[in-house]
Amino acid sequence: MHVGHYLYKLGKSTKKAMITIVGAGPAGSYLAYLLAKQGKKATVLEEHNRIGSPVQCTGIVTHSIENFFKLKNEVIAKKLDKVIVVSKNSRIEVNVDEIVMWRDKFDRFVGDMAQNEGVNILLNHKFIGLDGKNTVIAKDKKDNKIKKIKTDVIVGADGPYSAVAKAAGLNSYSINYVGMQAKARLAMDTTAFETYFGSDFPDFFGWCVPESDNIARIGIGCFENAQEHFYRFLKDRTGKKDVLCWESGLIPLYNPKKTIQKGNVYLIGDAAAQVKATTGGGIIPSLKAAQTLCDCIINNKDYNREFKRQSGKELLLHLRIRNLLNKFSDRDYDKLLGLMSKEKVRRILKKYDRDTPIPLVANLLLKEPRFLLFSRMLFA
Repeated sequence: MHVGHYLYKLGKSTKKAMITIVGAGPAGSYLAYLLAKQGKKATVLEEHNRIGSPVQCTGIVTHSIENFFKLKNEVIAKKLDKVIVVSKNSRIEVNVDEIVMWRDKFDRFVGDMAQNEGVNILLNHKFIGLDGKNTVIAKDKKDNKIKKIKTDVIVGADGPYSAVAKAAGLNSYSINYVGMQAKARLAMDTTAFETYFGSDFPDFFGWCVPESDNIARIGIGCFENAQEHFYRFLKDRTGKKDVLCWESGLIPLYNPKKTIQKGNVYLIGDAAAQVKATTGGGIIPSLKAAQTLCDCIINNKDYNREFKRQSGKELLLHLRIRNLLNKFSDRDYDKLLGLMSKEKVRRILKKYDRDTPIPLVANLLLKEPRFLLFSRMLFA
């Protein structure tokens, strides 16, 4: 692949507009796919020589992903029907319906969708900066050359370290968890994943997710002292089993004040902190954001306003729940698990997944009003 200098006459028509997307993760590739289906010319710049590398995600999603596309079997590592929730002194099992993906294969799956629609994905191309409003500066790492790409729209889909956000002055209001994960040899129930809460997992939680019959993905997220908490959890859960690989990265915390559009520059996915604060999951929110942004680019709508209208309430609810959970003591978590063990609550948790938080919370409060007892902490 190569890149030339794209020169366009700028006018009222958007048919000839060149759209440059930085980052070939799911957010960037899916946005490019949607734009191409609308007849737009999109180019994606990917810094690495292979889409999906390096892996920095557990890759567990709800079946809400099927609202966007049907996954190929080779993308799916496991299907899980239970979650084991663990607090300091309690442990419960709840029926769910989850998918564990091979994250690198999933990224390439979405990238292939984009390319099949005519999107030009340029591997080994690192975003360097902006030269005015309509020129992207990129470095072709293969031949070590600097190239300038004329463009009308620039999208930063380049993660929590977003160079596009920095270049456009959009990197304020950014708070991130440090996520640490390892793959280790571990025999566990391969139909269930585990989540851990309490004082050993401050401000977030720990997880243990089966990848295969004898390999699990074990991780934790923290604001501070992530290594200390992670290594202790890894030792406690695995008993010093063989670690096959180490993975780490930042998990953005959603901030409703964050500006995600400035002129012709837009942010999406982790670059826009479009992440569920309760779980750190960003795949489903970013796919939904891609639909919103595609509509905004095509129809010249205000993306800051449209994203808040379509997704803001859900992500704000996740944030408020996270702020509430951060005030929990070990005893509070034990009480919460006691309520979750009730059959009427189990049925709701099975029916509504975490990607539909508004009906989930509404039904939980309706069926089990004792959840309201925890709301006092929001104002403590």
